[in-house]
Amino acid sequence: MDLKNMTNDKKLELTEDPNTPSDVLRDLAKNEFWLKRPIALNNNTPEDVLLGFTQDQNWVVRRNVAMNPKSSITVIVMLFGREKNLKKPNIVVIRALYNNHKLPYVAKVILETLFGEWL
Repeated sequence: MDLKNMTNDKKLELTEDPNTPSDVLRDLAKNEFWLKRPIALNNNTPEDVLLGFTQDQNWVVRRNVAMNPKSSITVIVMLFGREKNLKKPNIVVIRALYNNHKLPYVAKVILETLFGEWL
């Protein structure tokens, strides 16, 4: 697939297509930063890309990682660790993490303790 000669609309379509191969999503994530938000939601996004997105400055990217049903427990725990240690954690990301069924119970308790009024 020739991503270099593809239109931006077509690239966006690929990020939203659940059948887009993971290697294509990886390439788009590396080269098209403006597509990180939809890539973070795609079920075929590779785990290494999702792990990298846990450190993203954009809260929408991090929220989308927390909402992605294919995010592994490793990805969710990494995102939890980053978010709870931020000076200004994002409440939308915290809520998405809290509602993720893969978040370990102990992490839920920590979120309730730290951010209970927001949940």
